Amino acid sequence: MKEQDKPKICLSLTGTTIAEDLRILERYRSLVDYVELRADCLDPSERFYIRSFPEKAGHPCILTIRRRQDGGKFEDGEGVRLVLFAKALSFPMADANANYAFVDLEHDFRAPVVEEACRTFGTRIIRSFISRTGLPENLDTAYENLTQEEDEIPKLVVHPQNSAEFIRFLEWSQRRPKRAQILIANGPYGLASHLLAWRFGSLWTYASPRQCGKETTAPDLFDPLDLVNIYNFDLVDADTVIYALIGQHSITQSLSPYLHNTAFRKMGKNALLIPTPVDSFSDGLRILELLGGKGAAITVPFKEDVLPFLSFHSTDVQRIGACNTLVWRNSSWAGYNTDADGFERSLLEFMGKQDISGCRATLVGAGGAAKSIALALFRKGARVLILNRTYSAGRDLARKYNFSYAHLDDRAADQISEYSNLIVQATSVGMKGEGDPINFYEFKGSEMVFDLIYHPSKTALLKRAEAAGCRTINGYKMLCYQAAGQYKLWMNEPPPEIYAQLEQPELS
Repeated sequence: MKEQDKPKICLSLTGTTIAEDLRILERYRSLVDYVELRADCLDPSERFYIRSFPEKAGHPCILTIRRRQDGGKFEDGEGVRLVLFAKALSFPMADANANYAFVDLEHDFRAPVVEEACRTFGTRIIRSFISRTGLPENLDTAYENLTQEEDEIPKLVVHPQNSAEFIRFLEWSQRRPKRAQILIANGPYGLASHLLAWRFGSLWTYASPRQCGKETTAPDLFDPLDLVNIYNFDLVDADTVIYALIGQHSITQSLSPYLHNTAFRKMGKNALLIPTPVDSFSDGLRILELLGGKGAAITVPFKEDVLPFLSFHSTDVQRIGACNTLVWRNSSWAGYNTDADGFERSLLEFMGKQDISGCRATLVGAGGAAKSIALALFRKGARVLILNRTYSAGRDLARKYNFSYAHLDDRAADQISEYSNLIVQATSVGMKGEGDPINFYEFKGSEMVFDLIYHPSKTALLKRAEAAGCRTINGYKMLCYQAAGQYKLWMNEPPPEIYAQLEQPELS
């Protein structure tokens, strides 16, 4: 890929003073290609100094004064805004780097004086349309309204309300002729449009200094450090092979992209895993196929929904009845499950032994994750009690392996005591920082407690178990080891040791 075609990052600065914006820029200077001054976020007194910003920034600059109706903070009226634009573009310097390279004007803001000044002095006009809820009824019409002048850069920003809307936007964007443009889908459904901006035909992706601890007007944007350190933005190109993490909105907190993309970088693989929040598995698969993806990591609640779409089911998929890994093979999708092996490896490390036959274990839950755990415990010869709120689901899973089962309520406390060498929590309870699915059980301190949740790193269950003297572990190591299994399937080679070496990072 030619240097001019490589993905670019534009840092959107939303500080209240010019000095603050410049301090933030210094932190990210080496990572970004463009800087957007959000002058609408400046204190009113600071707006008098926006003319000097490009020279101080030392980067190609975009001037944006966004109205509140378009998601910005400017409220002083169009007359005042026109004066600010004129002031910022006045007295052009001989050195073009001391002038604004771009100015962002909304589709309904027509100011001949400003536009003529831009064309005279070499400032490119970005012509924006921002749909803050959903998509315009007719995307072609909305886009054509932005392309009335050939020298302007059309910028269309939408906010899909569901994954079906994002698919419509993705399909439409792929039909557009390639030109200098910016096409963005904000919100959780539109993450791919930020991470794969170049595949959407965009000149750059916008980024926000989220790691500076500042409130931002752009909560949908990634931090530049994350774009580079997690999503390898300095390496990806038109030939990058795409893999997707398919799940619901909670996958935006997943560490799977961090694990896989770190491994891809270390091993020199031109590949990228991106989170793809969707409402149904079929939507996730459609997005994956539109992006030309070669595989996917599947998480709750779609590990069972994927099964009808597979032309091949691995032995573990057949036994567990759930799939967490998709591989494009022989012009169709093959399904695998690496959860059981990932759990087994992390469990044996945690317990410090290879033989756990006869271990009496309580498994809380009977969903997709619990099914993988049950298989692993059965293979290792454990004696297991399955507890589940839906009694029939717990019963059906237990009967598959001749395990015991009971309803998940306070009547099960005595039974847990009989199966208390190991307690495995395999439900989503605790993922939001609250809840303990066995709060009725009093720990003795001798139990080993394994909670599959890793965010938060310590759930209410683990905190309570630790306080009682129990040894505990969260699901991070299991995540690492099941991810290593996915790498092996995708790349057809042994996974690198980095999957076992990466420490769990803090999540905001």
